[in-house]
Amino acid sequence: MAEMKTKRFSIGYALLPKKQKSFVQDSLVNLAKQRGIDLIKIDSDKPLVDQGPFDCVLHKLYGEEWRNQLRQYVVSNPSSVVIDFPDTIERLHNRISMLDVVSEIDEVENDETSSFGVLKQVVVYEPEKLKVEDDETASFEGLKFPVIAKPLVADGSAKSHKMLLIFSTEGFDELKTPTVLQEFVNHGGMIFKVYLVGKYVKCVKR
Repeated sequence: MAEMKTKRFSIGYALLPKKQKSFVQDSLVNLAKQRGIDLIKIDSDKPLVDQGPFDCVLHKLYGEEWRNQLRQYVVSNPSSVVIDFPDTIERLHNRISMLDVVSEIDEVENDETSSFGVLKQVVVYEPEKLKVEDDETASFEGLKFPVIAKPLVADGSAKSHKMLLIFSTEGFDELKTPTVLQEFVNHGGMIFKVYLVGKYVKCVKR
């Protein structure tokens, strides 16, 4: 009796060159093969619907054209899983709406040594609101200098990562609206990233 062939899974990935170089290492490809997973690079010069089919599509690309390609692919391959499908992570591309879920959490008890919540922040849409001369009058919902200025859109692009530490109203001259002004908290250069897949949660300190 012939042995049952173990099913292999194919994951198509579409990443920017920089992300691909840092993420798709030989060690990862080899480990995936050992676990029955084939990592396959998606050809950005060909329609996605003409490639695969993949059990899963892992991507970090944006834009309406790519979004439409994903939609067409899902229609043709309904059993394929797309991580992350653009429509489901839309709220994460806005620095205000992405934190709404944190504001809704009320089951965390704070003590004297720890805190949990959303930083003070405000969105400035009109450029004229940034034209203030006196640091004392530049109060945005209780924010005080220094503040961090971030683009409202957080779509993974180089532009969305451009942030400025503002110490006085003179720094407002460098900003373009819409922009998010957020209270500055010195975290010593340490951040925590939390990854969630189904019920599996992984926290990484960077």
